[in-house]
Amino acid sequence: MNTQLQKLFKKAELSDKDKFEINQIFELLPPEKQQNVLDNFDRMIFNIKQKQKEIELERRILIWDIFNNVRELYKKYN
Repeated sequence: MNTQLQKLFKKAELSDKDKFEINQIFELLPPEKQQNVLDNFDRMIFNIKQKQKEIELERRILIWDIFNNVRELYKKYN
């Protein structure tokens, strides 16, 4: 694994899965793109975390909708 990338991973609060996936993609990139990832790592991590928050919010909304649908069905048939 790239030592610069490893150092950046230590700063970022990422899951092992996220680190693994980023590393896998990183290794496939040409050297100039790898340097771009290293230079913009903080921005990339910020974007990843924002997307994770959005996904979590959507998940909660979906779960709440499902709960309400089940509750309405229960009221209807009981």
